[in-house]
Amino acid sequence: MDEHPDQKRDDGSLSRREAPRGQTGVPAKEEKDARPERDFLGGWMDIPSRREDSLPRTQASELSELIERLQKDADQVEKNIIDCDDKIRKDIERIRGGKQYQYYDDIEGKIAESNKLLKVLEVSASDAHKLKHPQAAMIEEDIRQLKQRILKLQAECDRTYKTSQTDNIPRIDWVKIIDEKQAALNNKGFGADLPSVDKQVEEHILFHSEVEAIAPHINQNQNKEYVSGVNVKYNKLLNNSQARQNDLNSLRDYMQRCTNELYWLDQQQEDRISYDWSDKNLDYMSRQRQYENFINKHLEPKEATVTKLHEDAQNLLTENHPGKNAIEAHAEAVHADWKQYLNLMICEEQHLKYMNDYHKYNRDAKDTQDLLKKLDNELNHKYNPEFKDIYQTETLIHDLDDQIKALDQHDEVIKSLQKRSQQVLPLKYRRETPLKPVPVEALCDFDGDKGSLVRGEKYKLTKNNASMWEVVDSEGKKITAPGVCFIVPPTDVEAVTFADNLANQQKGLKQKAANSRAALAKRYEELKKEKPTGFDEQEQQCRQLMSGLDKVYNDLDRQEKEVYSRLRPPLDQNHPIQDSTERLNDLMTIKSSVKRIEPEKSSKIREAEVFLSKNPSCASAPQLYNKVNDARTKYDKVDLLLTSAEDKFDKTNRLENSLHKGRTMLATYENRLAREEIAPSDLRSLENTQQELSVSKS
Repeated sequence: MDEHPDQKRDDGSLSRREAPRGQTGVPAKEEKDARPERDFLGGWMDIPSRREDSLPRTQASELSELIERLQKDADQVEKNIIDCDDKIRKDIERIRGGKQYQYYDDIEGKIAESNKLLKVLEVSASDAHKLKHPQAAMIEEDIRQLKQRILKLQAECDRTYKTSQTDNIPRIDWVKIIDEKQAALNNKGFGADLPSVDKQVEEHILFHSEVEAIAPHINQNQNKEYVSGVNVKYNKLLNNSQARQNDLNSLRDYMQRCTNELYWLDQQQEDRISYDWSDKNLDYMSRQRQYENFINKHLEPKEATVTKLHEDAQNLLTENHPGKNAIEAHAEAVHADWKQYLNLMICEEQHLKYMNDYHKYNRDAKDTQDLLKKLDNELNHKYNPEFKDIYQTETLIHDLDDQIKALDQHDEVIKSLQKRSQQVLPLKYRRETPLKPVPVEALCDFDGDKGSLVRGEKYKLTKNNASMWEVVDSEGKKITAPGVCFIVPPTDVEAVTFADNLANQQKGLKQKAANSRAALAKRYEELKKEKPTGFDEQEQQCRQLMSGLDKVYNDLDRQEKEVYSRLRPPLDQNHPIQDSTERLNDLMTIKSSVKRIEPEKSSKIREAEVFLSKNPSCASAPQLYNKVNDARTKYDKVDLLLTSAEDKFDKTNRLENSLHKGRTMLATYENRLAREEIAPSDLRSLENTQQELSVSKS
């Protein structure tokens, strides 16, 4: 209908639409001056001004409020109808697509709400009539039309969501839908990798839920023969869908476990390939402990995991799992990587042995070199016969005889070093680019993208940048493979030269010691033939006592050096308990030697003290007094050093034993957690595990 140019609602907005009177009950355009327009489908809100004066003020206010309520409730019914129409249309599309409807409960609720509002509207329309609203009849007509629309909406809802009471023919061709889904299911394959299988699992969860949602619709039909026929097809579809879901889940589980293992193996391979196996790596001891710990405590569980994957693959293939290709590919990948891992473990074991041999040889050679240098220094200064009396010369001869015996004992040490030097690997070539091709040997079989290696075969190293080496085989073919797969075989020229120099140095020291002893012996004989001039018997006795104290002092000094030789070198990190125990035993032997010296020391000191008390004015008395103090101080120092060393190694031994027990205990929990693979799923199990770890910590 047309609106008056100045006609507006009370809220200032123009009426919402025009409509012919035959449809809405709104007066025609030519009657607009005779009636006010309605807000609902034309407007009811305005009361003609010519009637306002004829109504009491109270009645006019009551009528205005009534019309406002009418308009609000009618608008809500209108909105419900529009909303329900839209949702019914959407659900019809879902049902036609074989999906579950979505808005039935919402639509039923809005229809129920609208029916309640219509009852209120009828009462309000009656009140408007009583209050003599000029459009009361039109309001009643509009409400009647709303009721008709609600009834029509209810009927449409019943047709859409409920089976007709008079017609057993289904509105949806469920047979067609089931056949289509069965065909789609038959065409679904299985992914080759974990991400694609994960996606297929998610997609099939939705597919299976759609299949399950079909059942209620089939069973709603009253035609038993129809339902029976459809159920045969449906049950086949449901079983096939469930079977695919089970197959996808088992495939994903197997692929996930394989992927986890492949990732771990890849990390282990990368670790060994990138590790520094050259002479510059001084932290190889910790690597040795790590390797031994894994071999002793973790290799067997890890091998069991790989074996289980192989057995599970065989079981799945025996059961004709449809994901055969992916299962075989993952099983073969795990097998190949595990084989490669074991090969690299062989390489690691060999490298650790060669590194230990290399560094132990150099330590032993350096210790021997230091000892020979010290002996050389003593021969140059200590055993000079000049300005020595007969007693001092005699003491030096005895002491030098001991040194010569020590040199003779080092013959075997030098020979052993020379023999070991022939087996030391030139580890420096692992970090230096060779100026010319260097012969290398493969420690393991290796299959790579750029060639294969055969264990024990010889190759020529041409380039060793980073962790990958370029080698040439006997046929001249270039191969690129991890450097960890190779060793540069003996000999190490520097190691051989070092040992030969030590042998020459020892030979020279022996000759020098023999010459020094000959000079001392010659001087001793000369002193024996000389008549004492300026020396009385007291002086001779004093010198003899000093010589005896010098011998005691030198014996104690040798034992002190033996103690330091046990204290200074670091413990063998591969076998700390055994090393500390052996050093404790060595200290007990040294302690016994010191105890054997103690009676001689006490006797010499007593003799000197008696002499000094009787001959305080002897010319050499001050020197004898100093010798007494030196011998006493030296003994006390060695005794204290022995006590401290024993205490240190006793504590070290107990600490290493405690650490070993702790590592063993932790390894037990590590192995158990590794076998479980995942954290406990429930809180109680997790708390129990934490409590067990706390107990072990305390």
